[in-house]
Amino acid sequence: MVLSAICSMLILSCGENTVSEASEEENTPAVKGFRKSGSAYPIVKLSVPLFQIREAPDVESRGLSNLQKGDPLELLGPVSEQVTRLTIGEKTFYQPWLLVRTQAGAEGWVHAAVVTGEVPEGLRLKALVGKVLAREASEYAQAFNEMASAATVVQTIRLAHQLCEQLTIVMQLQPPEMASEVASLLPALTVSWVEAANSWQFYVDYKTFETAARRSGSAADDALLELYYSAYPVDSIGYLYPAWKLEVDDRSVFSLLGKGIHTSFLSQLDQMSPYRDIAGPEIDQLKARLINDMTEPAVLYWEAREKVQQELESILDTTFTVLTPADTLALHQSLMVVRDTVSARQRRFNFRAGH
Repeated sequence: MVLSAICSMLILSCGENTVSEASEEENTPAVKGFRKSGSAYPIVKLSVPLFQIREAPDVESRGLSNLQKGDPLELLGPVSEQVTRLTIGEKTFYQPWLLVRTQAGAEGWVHAAVVTGEVPEGLRLKALVGKVLAREASEYAQAFNEMASAATVVQTIRLAHQLCEQLTIVMQLQPPEMASEVASLLPALTVSWVEAANSWQFYVDYKTFETAARRSGSAADDALLELYYSAYPVDSIGYLYPAWKLEVDDRSVFSLLGKGIHTSFLSQLDQMSPYRDIAGPEIDQLKARLINDMTEPAVLYWEAREKVQQELESILDTTFTVLTPADTLALHQSLMVVRDTVSARQRRFNFRAGH
């Protein structure tokens, strides 16, 4: 899924409005005499100097009345399907519209970026990422809370991976501080700034699945978690670079082929064979990343060429059931390049020695 596709899905209405810089958020108490009898709508306030409440969730829609900073608004619950671009000061937001009621009784729509106050958690998520993605996020959160069997644990991990990919793309359009708030609203997700990508990246915290896996009575989910722990040994969070890569700085990432890590992980993947019916896609995804690290022409190697060659030869001399004929062919081709002195010049080795 590419960024343009996500943008097309999100920005169904791409009108733009620009308002003055919003103030810092503040807690908003209930306004005396504001709520209608029998209702329990949360009250927020307008956070920008001036905004028009609209008849429909669109900047081109007819304005109903002018709102001023601090005006209280009842959140009535509905959130627009479309997401609209709005610039506030130097920040640009891509968020939906919220249906509100003014103190005078007028009902209409305001952009989610112009309100401040305590918004109910479910509604807050919709306001941050849009109604469609918030629905998927809520389904994931429900699945996380209802995990019982190994199959449901693995399926929830799968949903977490998919959600991380979507949130990483969507949050590139939003002010940086919003990413942390989104992550705080969802279980087992964390976010980190990646300088090389110049964006926030969402990741899965695999440790949070451990309790459910222990209760499931199956070894499949436990084995998968152990696989992730091996791939991400520092804190069991699925960061951008797994254990077989070394990030020296923001722009320098090296393959550790030649140190035996790839061989060891292939052995662990082989041990996952009994659980392919439950965790097949996860096993294949990790294997694909490992194979790519050994075969991608643009990879930089931390170890000397001789050590890289030795580990490739050792892997090809060993029978790994997880390797398909296509995997083996790709590894053979990579070995041929490493062996050939002329071809090997296209790859760079021995960065460990400073070469």
